[in-house]
Amino acid sequence: MKRKTVTKILRSTAFACMFCMLCGIIGNESDIRLNASTTQAELEAEIEKNKQEIAKLEDKITATDGEISENEELQGYYYSKLLLQQEGIDLLNNKLYAKEQEIADKEQEIADKEVEIVDTERRIEDKKIEIAGLEKENEENLHQFGQIVRTMYMNDTDDVLTVLAGSTDFYDIFVKTEIMNNVGEQSEQFMNKLLDDIHKLEDDKLQLEADKAQLEQDKKDLENDKADLQAEWTALDEEKAYANQLANQYTAEYNDVTSHISDLESLKDQYNYQIAVSKEEIEAYQKEIDEIIRKAQLAASNTVVYDNGEWRWPLDPKFTLITTYFGYSAFHSGNHGAIDIGNGGINGANIYAMKGGEVIVAKTTYTPGYDYGMYVVIDHGNGFQSLYAHCSAIYVTVGQMVNKGDVIASVGSTGWSTGPHLHFEIRKDGSRVDPLNYVNVP
Repeated sequence: MKRKTVTKILRSTAFACMFCMLCGIIGNESDIRLNASTTQAELEAEIEKNKQEIAKLEDKITATDGEISENEELQGYYYSKLLLQQEGIDLLNNKLYAKEQEIADKEQEIADKEVEIVDTERRIEDKKIEIAGLEKENEENLHQFGQIVRTMYMNDTDDVLTVLAGSTDFYDIFVKTEIMNNVGEQSEQFMNKLLDDIHKLEDDKLQLEADKAQLEQDKKDLENDKADLQAEWTALDEEKAYANQLANQYTAEYNDVTSHISDLESLKDQYNYQIAVSKEEIEAYQKEIDEIIRKAQLAASNTVVYDNGEWRWPLDPKFTLITTYFGYSAFHSGNHGAIDIGNGGINGANIYAMKGGEVIVAKTTYTPGYDYGMYVVIDHGNGFQSLYAHCSAIYVTVGQMVNKGDVIASVGSTGWSTGPHLHFEIRKDGSRVDPLNYVNVP
């Protein structure tokens, strides 16, 4: 399955969960509207239900945090790949620019060669014109020389035939024959210079034609070089196109993961919001329980005289292991308004009244897995009550007067409990206070 598909599924699941949670919140808000006939057991059941819901939500938050962490690692991975890819694209852009400059330089060199070729062709044409002029002039001189030879021949000069017989061309005749002495030294020099100029022009023409051939070869080589550079540029451009494609892919994947992280953060916020709502509900239910205890206190005989003496430890001295103190408890997802004692072998141990007073609550029925379970509340007068929860047995009844140290119940694990222990509270004017401010641990 492609990552994009997985991401979409995760996102859809997240939004579905968010919708369900909102529905759950609305439902919970309706549940909190209890009527006046709601029993303490029902309230405690609702509290426990909310605590379990909080525990589930906290598990979800932990799982969501883990998923966020994993996605943040994935986000960092894609971001790093994107940075590296962009660096590669920048490098390719630099290479392409350099290659374009090389191509432009080659094109300029080719243009320069073309200018040189045109200039050389012009010079060749100029040489041809010069050579043609000198050859014409030479022909005229040769014609005049021919007239001289003809005249000498007509005058029957013997030396002329001898010269003609041993000469290879007219120039030889001109040089060798004594008759040329009659033409004059100036004419001989002029003709020699003329022939030298013709030969030089011919040599220059040949050199220019060789230069032109070399220039054309140079131009061809430059065009081949340009073609090679163009092929290299094309390859780099294709590589850049592929690099851009990968960069776009990494960007899309990075954005998908980032969006999913945002969805998870929103989901986590919803979980936290629901936890806050559940805690508010717990507080509301707890207030109703406190109200039940308050009414029970009002219904009591109110004849209890408060004992100013010390409070008794509620268990035998060998049981002093405090597993949870008064105050904030992460396990209880909030404030713990009591002290939990949970030594080994504590199950079934006697629970003693911490002070004398009247039993105002003796709850012997409970729902397994919900809140206090079986518990006792004693009113000690002067606004003080003590509460003993999760009992396995209750030995007192409502309205019964007890003395400090009387056995009132046995330790158990009823209600919401992870094992046998005693949860005990001290309340002052309806508010829970830290028991260790009143009782000393043996």
